Amino acid sequence: MHLDAAERRTAMAALAELVAEGGQVVMSLRHGPVPPGRRMFDVSAGETCELAAAHGLQRRFLGEREDMLDRKDVTWSFVVLQRPQRPPAA
Repeated sequence: MHLDAAERRTAMAALAELVAEGGQVVMSLRHGPVPPGRRMFDVSAGETCELAAAHGLQRRFLGEREDMLDRKDVTWSFVVLQRPQRPPAA
């Protein structure tokens, strides 16, 4: 959510390279108005999962919830991505 579209593509490629087989990455995405002085972009969990899949990561979990600070105009998405393990050699 802090990266523009081009930066997100570059970052996901780099992130995917760092995840070991069976390894997981957990991300939170904030949805709502951008606070003054902050750099944020409206990024959906779906877009994030599609971008991850293009780099070999699978969605293991996707959850949504209201804001923990009770801001009525803010919600959150939580995404868990995993690099699958290769099957054992025959």
